[in-house]
Amino acid sequence: TVTRISSILETPFQSPRTLYQQGGMEAVLSDTKQKAELLKSVGINAGLFPVADLARNQSAFIYDRTIGQDAPTTASYVQQVVEELKKSKVGSTLKHFPGYGDNGDSHTAIIQDNRSLDELRQADFLPFQAGIDAGADSVLVSHNILSKIDTVPSSISPKITDLLRKELHFKGVIMTDDFDMAGIADFVSQDEAAFQVIVAGNDLILGSSYQTQIPYLLKKISSGELTEERIDESVRRILTWKYVLGLLGAAQ
Repeated sequence: TVTRISSILETPFQSPRTLYQQGGMEAVLSDTKQKAELLKSVGINAGLFPVADLARNQSAFIYDRTIGQDAPTTASYVQQVVEELKKSKVGSTLKHFPGYGDNGDSHTAIIQDNRSLDELRQADFLPFQAGIDAGADSVLVSHNILSKIDTVPSSISPKITDLLRKELHFKGVIMTDDFDMAGIADFVSQDEAAFQVIVAGNDLILGSSYQTQIPYLLKKISSGELTEERIDESVRRILTWKYVLGLLGAAQ
C-alpha cells in the first residue's frame, strides 16, 4: 500500500505546482533531491513519483498533484525529475497512465473517461513519453475506464498495457494504482482483479490482500489460466530494476 513520507514530517513537502510557481524547475529539482536523500536515509530505494498527469480544470481532483502546466512544460518537468532521481540512484515511477485528466476521484468511485485515443496522444501521453525516454523505471496505471479504448479499468486492460509497451516503447516495470480504491474494488473482487492485472501485463500489484490473492493466483496457474512464463516475465523486469538500483550486488 501507499505511505506518504511527507505526512510524518514536521514540515510537509510542497506540491510540484507550488514549487514551480515559486521557483521554477530549480526549486522543483532541489525538492526532488531532498526527497531522494530522505528516502535513501530510511532505506527506501524508489518512490511513486513524478506525477505526469495533465489537468486543465483547476477544480479537478488531480490538479493539485500536477505541476499545473501544459503538456510540453509538464513533459520537460517529468524528464528533469526522472533524470535527477537517476543521479540520486532512486527509482522513479510515472503516474497515472494513461493520464488522469479532469476526471473525478477513483479512490471513491468508478471513473469513466470519455476522451479519445487521439486526444491522449496529442497531450496526455507527452509527459509519459518524456519520462520514459529519460529512463523512468516504472509506470503506475490508474483504475480509470477509458471508455473509447476499453470497457474495464485501465489497470486490468491489455489494451492500455499494449499502448504503454508498443506505442510508448516502455520496457520497465508496470504497476497498478492502489487496489483498495473504489475504481477497482467496486468493479471486481480483489482476487480476480489480481489475476486480471497479471493477464493484462502488469508486473506489480499495489495492494494489501496478498493473503488471499496469492492462493487464488496459484489456483489459476494450476488450472492453466495463468502460466508461469507470464509470471517470469514480470519477475525478470522487477529483478532488472533491482539490479539497476544496485540492490543485487551491482553498482548503478
